[in-house]
Amino acid sequence: MPKASRIKSLKNKLKEIEDGDGFVCDDQGRDIINVGAENYDDIFSPYCYKGGDTLSSSLVEYLNQRSNVIPLEYDLTIKFHVKDANVEKKKEIQSAIKENYESAIYGVDQRMHRTTIFSLWFILLGIIFATFYILTYDKWHIAITYIIDLLAWVFLWEGIDAFYLDRRMMKLDKIKALRLATANIEIVEFEPY
Repeated sequence: MPKASRIKSLKNKLKEIEDGDGFVCDDQGRDIINVGAENYDDIFSPYCYKGGDTLSSSLVEYLNQRSNVIPLEYDLTIKFHVKDANVEKKKEIQSAIKENYESAIYGVDQRMHRTTIFSLWFILLGIIFATFYILTYDKWHIAITYIIDLLAWVFLWEGIDAFYLDRRMMKLDKIKALRLATANIEIVEFEPY
């Protein structure tokens, strides 16, 4: 069987397996991320001093992984399945999630600021080298003019790449973190399967 038809056949099988659009939504149209924590201690970092104000790294990794496959146009509901579900713990979980993703947003903002400064400096250096190249084109040895030309293009390329592409990826990371920070939190009773 040719490679192209094999890929098409596997994609068709995958579509048959998928359940609807692949996402479960609540009554508000938010996509649901189910978290089977069983115990509250599984949600928070074991290194928290006096209470759970920091999420466990494995939970953060899981939430990021699950939210990455959900289209950005959907808001999220995070449904925690725990034993002895109670409302007081819901507030604690909500505050820990908000704090975790607010710090992630702050980190992305800092990276975006540094990337903007970096890219503007590189674009400026690229323009300076390009101007220098134009002004000295026939005055020096050809190898030196080629090096100056190459430097101009490298600096311009890196600056524009950082400004447009890297910053775009950071904006997407910020949107994902904002979406998780503002997610609706639900706590339900854990049911073993």
